[in-house]
Amino acid sequence: MPHFDLGALAYGADYNPEQWPREVWREDVRLMGEAGVNLVSLGIFSWAQLEPREGEFEFGWLDEIMNLLHEGGVRVNLATATASPPPWLSLAYPDSRPVTVDGVRLEVGARQLYCPSDPHYRALSVRLARKVAERYGTHPALRLWHVNNEYGCHIDQCYCAQCAARFREWLRARYGSLIELNRAWGTAFWSQRYGDWAEVQPPRRAPSFPNPSQGLDWRRFSSDNILELHRAEVEVLREVTPDVPVTTNFLGFLPGLDYFRWAQEEDVAAVDVYPDPAGVAPHLEAGMVFDLTRSLRGGQRWLLMEQATSAVNWRDRNAPKRPGLMRALSLQALARGADGIQFFQWRQSVAGAEKYHSALVGHVPPERSRVWREARDFGQELKGLDFLRGARVKADVAVMFDWHSWWALSQASQPAVTPLLPVVGAWYAALRSLGVNVDFVHPEADLSGYRAVTLPQQYLLTPDAAQGIRDRKSTRLNSSHRCISY
Repeated sequence: MPHFDLGALAYGADYNPEQWPREVWREDVRLMGEAGVNLVSLGIFSWAQLEPREGEFEFGWLDEIMNLLHEGGVRVNLATATASPPPWLSLAYPDSRPVTVDGVRLEVGARQLYCPSDPHYRALSVRLARKVAERYGTHPALRLWHVNNEYGCHIDQCYCAQCAARFREWLRARYGSLIELNRAWGTAFWSQRYGDWAEVQPPRRAPSFPNPSQGLDWRRFSSDNILELHRAEVEVLREVTPDVPVTTNFLGFLPGLDYFRWAQEEDVAAVDVYPDPAGVAPHLEAGMVFDLTRSLRGGQRWLLMEQATSAVNWRDRNAPKRPGLMRALSLQALARGADGIQFFQWRQSVAGAEKYHSALVGHVPPERSRVWREARDFGQELKGLDFLRGARVKADVAVMFDWHSWWALSQASQPAVTPLLPVVGAWYAALRSLGVNVDFVHPEADLSGYRAVTLPQQYLLTPDAAQGIRDRKSTRLNSSHRCISY
């Protein structure tokens, strides 16, 4: 498995040069040098620039910027550019657009407009990934592949006929027969018994409470279905460039994707974290995600791929970060296992939905910007913290967390509506207030190395996981080790 290593702590941002005229590019590279930037994520939303018409590719502009960055000492986390299909794809293949739970097919005008099951999107995204890999796989600036972007951020479930067909295939593989499916779903209730596979549908909008077992399997399928999409690109990248590590950016406690499973597909875990600066404890909000990300790959150091330098654009009230908060959260990420600190984005957009989202280089000249000065100074400070690279974080306490249990707890018709994350957050805050380091563990993980394990609302357990907890409790009964349920 290839290992990501810049030879220094990574520092940088998403870079979108296609939004700017060429005369700005050289100034960008100069400013990157001033700020200590050594890694940028490039090309994330550039599919329409790389393939302006189906089958016609234009790489000249990307060649130019890759060379400029390399000359300036900046390395590249190069995206496969498949996160936002160009308008021509949706026009040529209208079934590639996803469908909501209410049966509405979404339209062009935003990002992540794709059905994960659509064969045309799958084929075209894999082709683009291959083209990019073949062209830039040996470029001296390339250090890391960035596959797609924030999978499941907007579309973690699609309810179209294509997804329905793949759901049935997934269920056949899981249960083998309709007899077993009916037994597992308890379809004797409310006359839901299925007599033919064609009768089985996604849990679309229904007159009353949907079948909770159907809903749970649908969430499992949806995560697996998007993961299959991801794997198709990763297979191409590893075929063409076996020595270049691969990642995609996670979103912490994102409901739709089982990151414990996803993380095993990456060479290094990466995450985007946007705590609310106006919240009561943004350091705890961010720290919980940092510890989760480190835990997903068994303590391996990870990358903070995105954070805001100041305000974001998507909350009802977008508060700026007060002076020093960006630095404090970045230092916390390093302390919790990060080997790199990056931001969204390098230069603030002048058009589109993110023109009010902060960046390292904002709408005012850098010399007049407090945010720029803080980011520049931190980039220089980071050079003195290189001793942290590769250091391990030791945690004595584990918090059990599992997406399948979360999905099960989120189904309708429960004894009470009790969201899981506030409970997990309360346990995390209590432990951190005691100065205790925390790992997040899968229910089937080895628990023997922890002094205490908490199980906040662990609603669903496999037989193996339940037995593992029983065994641990019995072997540690007379010691200082404890399992705590809530």
